[in-house]
Amino acid sequence: MNLSAKNRLMKPSHLSFYLLGLFLFIEVCKAGAQINYDHFIRSGQGELQKENYLGAIKDFNTAIFSHHKGFEAFFLRGIAKFSLGDYSGAADDFTTTIDIHPLYARAYLYRGISFDQLGDYPHAIRDFNKALEIDPFNADFFLARGDTKMHLHNFTEAVKDYSMAIQLERNIAAAYLNRGISRHLLGENVLSLKDMDKAIRLDYFNSETWLKRGMIYGEIDSLNHALSDINHSLSINDKQPFAYFQRALVNLKKKDTLSAINDYNQVIRLDPNNALTYYNRALLFSINKDYPAALADYTEVININPYNVYAWYNRGNLHYELGEFADAEEDYSTAIEIFPDFAGAFINRSATRQKLGDKNGAFDDHERAAAIIAAANSEGKDQEVLYSRYADSAYFNKIIEFEADFVDGNKEKGKIQFQRVSIKPKDNIYLIYALPLSDSLKQLRAKKSYYDEQITAFNTGNPLGIKLLFSTDSWMTDHQKTKNELRRMDSTIRNTGDSISAYFINGILYSMLSDYTSAINAYDEALLKDPGISYAYFNRGTTRFEMDEYVYSEQQYSDIVTISSSTIAKKENKKPRKPDHVSTLKDYDEVIARNPGLPFVFYNRANVKLSLQDFQRAIDDYSMAIKLQPDLAEAYYNRALTLLFLNEEQLACKDLSKAGELGIIEAYNVIKRYCNK
Repeated sequence: MNLSAKNRLMKPSHLSFYLLGLFLFIEVCKAGAQINYDHFIRSGQGELQKENYLGAIKDFNTAIFSHHKGFEAFFLRGIAKFSLGDYSGAADDFTTTIDIHPLYARAYLYRGISFDQLGDYPHAIRDFNKALEIDPFNADFFLARGDTKMHLHNFTEAVKDYSMAIQLERNIAAAYLNRGISRHLLGENVLSLKDMDKAIRLDYFNSETWLKRGMIYGEIDSLNHALSDINHSLSINDKQPFAYFQRALVNLKKKDTLSAINDYNQVIRLDPNNALTYYNRALLFSINKDYPAALADYTEVININPYNVYAWYNRGNLHYELGEFADAEEDYSTAIEIFPDFAGAFINRSATRQKLGDKNGAFDDHERAAAIIAAANSEGKDQEVLYSRYADSAYFNKIIEFEADFVDGNKEKGKIQFQRVSIKPKDNIYLIYALPLSDSLKQLRAKKSYYDEQITAFNTGNPLGIKLLFSTDSWMTDHQKTKNELRRMDSTIRNTGDSISAYFINGILYSMLSDYTSAINAYDEALLKDPGISYAYFNRGTTRFEMDEYVYSEQQYSDIVTISSSTIAKKENKKPRKPDHVSTLKDYDEVIARNPGLPFVFYNRANVKLSLQDFQRAIDDYSMAIKLQPDLAEAYYNRALTLLFLNEEQLACKDLSKAGELGIIEAYNVIKRYCNK
């Protein structure tokens, strides 16, 4: 069994067992707590039970706000974060729980499980030991420590912990299951299957137990037993992509390629973003000479994971087989860009360039491949033999068994971290006009709205009934209502003396309509009459930024669609220049000079600097925005993406956890991709 196969088989099967009993162990501490705290704790528990983890976090945030020393709120929020895959954020909440209540053993348990998920096994073991020091007769604690010992490949010690759990509580199916897996990994298959049988008897309708026994049968080549167990698992729950994937592997061992493809089809139906399955299915299509289907699947892998070097390389091989040499060269080049020492890609690109008549390029690739091979092998070996071996693509044509997540079709509810989202920075913040909205839209906007003291004072004191707020959202604008409000402001300009406010509000409304020129003209008029309106500089700078970016994108698109063989020579030297945003930065600097406590200008300036690839200065501005407005979720999120770009994963993941806690749901998807490796 390869290492990754072990990791999949060793995946803890008892976390749901812990969560199932969670509410039996939580007692709300009422002494000294306000009634609101008790209400939001119970409300959050209800959301946890419904698997509405985002709603639970919101309730626990409110509970924490009302009672900073309530350990239950931190503990339960940690459970919600854990359920969303934010293991680092969960560990932080469990740490706070322990700081408040040092003898709360279950906080050590869950922090240990979080550390285990993060691969921090020493700290996980330390926490389990502490939990056992507080409560030495708790089977759950031995069970969790056994899992971590199994992940450390200390299978003998894992068996001891599972045996102790069984001694304390004889009917824990998970302990028999995981002890069976450990014994299998020790080569003790008779004892292993005996434990698996016991686990099934104790928990007959648990599809995972049947599946894992089937996997063990598959590993020892008892293929009919393996198929029987996996089929039984699917009869209990037919929405398990991982079970279909495992059945495909068994069918491949039985040389039943068609059944394997059908199983891969089922995986993709349930888990459309499973790149691994597309990759494996592409290999089978290639074997069956169905090259168009194979190409489509490799392309899907690349769409899901653009850095999958195997997919680029194998798709290049297919293009070569089909005589599509230019496409093959492009794919090999991308594989080399991802992995610069990929000798096989240089070898195949060399052959491709020969076909394209690029003899110099082919020679250069041959020499580069030879140099890589020579550096990787001892001098005494025959370089020609080695060259032929590296040219063999068989390694990349193997079915890869375990390198992907599998999302059960019936578990997607609440698991927003598995949704495919576009990972991009949050937009700039505008000062916008809060037009009348339906109750549902008003509630949605309220979640993404910010205020400062001056705007709050303006909203409560202006005679025109105007309500302003800061937000990244302009998509809820009702264009007809906005135009009606513009007419009202125009009338105000004519009929009242307060033309400054009217021009300023007009600017806001034009900005919301993306009428950039009219908006900037209105802000200009307002500032001409009163140069001290910091918010006019703020919105004018933001509008200028959007306008410049829009014009730039339109120019790029125009070049793409208009270049032809007759115009390409004239167009080559007229590539649109990326905007420098000098005017926007000047407006923001003016805001900071006049209103240095406004967090949103630092946030927007950071976004501009990010677009200019001035990453460190962008981080500085995001940090200042957060200092001034500690609940500015967008600043945490954008700073995290910037830190990820700079390979500062640890800092980025802390920011992502905070962004998720504050309501940015995409943060959990990014955490899943980059923080739980």
